[in-house]
Amino acid sequence: MHHGSHPVRPAAAAARVLAAVILAGGCAAARGPAGPACISFPPLRFTPPEVERVVLDCGAPLYLLRDTRLPLFSFHAMARAGSAYDPKGKEGLAALAAEVMRTGGTLRMDPDELDRRIEFMGAELAVDADQDAASLSLSCLSRDTAEALGIALDVLLRPAFSPAKLDLRKEQVREAIRRWNDEPGQAVSREFRRLVYGDHPYAHPVIGEPGSMDAIGRGDLLEFHRARFNPSGMIFGAAGDFDRGALVAGLNAAFGAAKPYLPPPLPPPAGNAGGGRAIFLVRKGTQQAHIAAGHIGIRRADPDFIPVMIMNEILGGGVFSSRLLERIRSAEGLAYSAGSQFTPALQAGLFRASCQTKESTAAEALGIMIEEMERMRAGLVAEEEISRARDSYVNSFVFNFTNPSQAVGQMMGVEFMGLPRDYLKTYLAKVAAVTRGDVLRAAREHLHPDTATIVVLGEGADLSAALRRFGPVRPVTPK
Repeated sequence: MHHGSHPVRPAAAAARVLAAVILAGGCAAARGPAGPACISFPPLRFTPPEVERVVLDCGAPLYLLRDTRLPLFSFHAMARAGSAYDPKGKEGLAALAAEVMRTGGTLRMDPDELDRRIEFMGAELAVDADQDAASLSLSCLSRDTAEALGIALDVLLRPAFSPAKLDLRKEQVREAIRRWNDEPGQAVSREFRRLVYGDHPYAHPVIGEPGSMDAIGRGDLLEFHRARFNPSGMIFGAAGDFDRGALVAGLNAAFGAAKPYLPPPLPPPAGNAGGGRAIFLVRKGTQQAHIAAGHIGIRRADPDFIPVMIMNEILGGGVFSSRLLERIRSAEGLAYSAGSQFTPALQAGLFRASCQTKESTAAEALGIMIEEMERMRAGLVAEEEISRARDSYVNSFVFNFTNPSQAVGQMMGVEFMGLPRDYLKTYLAKVAAVTRGDVLRAAREHLHPDTATIVVLGEGADLSAALRRFGPVRPVTPK
């Protein structure tokens, strides 16, 4: 689930291809003044749509964007009810509650009736959870708004958590956990999170842990819902063709006046462990070695968020033109893909550089990854690289607002993450203002190759010895 607070970039590749085509030639190659390479384009000017913010009687914000061009309606709700708030020993509770809220019927409708009514309208209704939030989303034809929204609110406020549906979902989760080490890439990602986050709640998978389903009962879901899905502490949004007055009145009637609400405490901040690098070897037979190297990242609301993203675009985030990709794949031919990413979160994000390569070249590829991180910290960044990274973010920004529902979701995410309300309006200017000095500061403060956690999955007997030049190697058995 995307919070929408950080503009996602689904068409970043297309934007880079266009930029490559425009920049491939030069005016020197053009024949005469009409050469296409000499055509200049004004900077992208885009203002996000105006989304209205209303405060409901219960005290919750409601974001509204009315658009009658298509007969469609969407409704969204967000609660601070992600896996970070799972009780110890009951990991996976948030995801389980979200799933069975949707599949387990309500106090007014059994699961089959709910499904029949949603399917008859051709509507879509889903409830999901990630590490920070749980969200409900509804989409339907505008003519069905009243009925579909009534069902969605019933699911949100009065879930029945059918015991049969709960047992079914728990068995599905157990089976997924039994098989989760079958895919080497997923096994590395999971162990990397555990080792980086340690005791922090972000360490455990959203789906849960081996054995945790056995500790969760229907009463746990009811209590979690009661504590986390109080409308007074939620964020709502609606978009499309709807009657504004009727919608606001209907939500006020459904939620009532403000109710006592105690926000769940945020998980404690996570910090990178002191000391030097830690290298962990996961022994598993596979055709290639899988490498992940990184550490705690940044909060989504960190003032350095945009400079960090520009810095990482240069290091390993660029689809076609990052340093890691160019060196590990293009120059050395060690891997098909290589890259890095800062994944932001409400409390403590994650930085990870990764690649897959032959076991015999794993140490060489890892050495390049660390070397490129150190080069970033040393400030060896060309203005052209920064300009290209800025352009990538600027050119792809518009794709976060392809429909009214997306625009509303962006504003809900801004509020959820505690960002300024004008964040989206000032985003492009802030990206354009990132300087070489900002990138250097971001690298020095938020990139830590000397204390990175490194996880390598492979089986070869020589792999452990080859990795020792980066630090002590410790064996890890995946859960």
